[in-house]
Amino acid sequence: MGRLAIDVSAIIGEPGASLPFDADVPLERVAVGDTVLTFLEPPRAALTISNTGVGLVAVGAVTGRATLECSRCLEPFTHVIEGSVESGYLPTGTEMPEEPDEEWETFEGETVDLLPAIEAALVVEVPFAPVHDEECLGICPTCGCDLNREQCECEPVDPAGSENPFAALKDLVHEEHADDS
Repeated sequence: MGRLAIDVSAIIGEPGASLPFDADVPLERVAVGDTVLTFLEPPRAALTISNTGVGLVAVGAVTGRATLECSRCLEPFTHVIEGSVESGYLPTGTEMPEEPDEEWETFEGETVDLLPAIEAALVVEVPFAPVHDEECLGICPTCGCDLNREQCECEPVDPAGSENPFAALKDLVHEEHADDS
């Protein structure tokens, strides 16, 4: 993983001071489980890094346009991902505050690496099952044709049919409800 080292020397000794950061982020690809986000251009981050007196806090937003694969038809499509960045940084050797809801990263010297927080803000916003269109018909489970482009002659698959590994469970559900009567 790369770094996005930001010089914070101007605000380290100044509680209440802040430093704006508005720039492109050097991210080309980010792995999200089995999915790989490929950015069409570097994501843009607009943050403010503030000295709280306890540590430094970076707050803001990041936006990027990435190529995803539709979970229904497997076609690539462009998706805008917008995430909120909120991250705390403490100088190495500083005792961690006792605030259980906040996580703090440590930094050495006069630079803070914003890249992990920005990447995390993008990753958490990636849809679990991305689709290019809510009306996407997907692919035929029998012949594999893209049902958005052509109609196939395959028989519809019965989701409760005998080939379904969960077919035997449907009888159990009916029996259980009959016992409740």
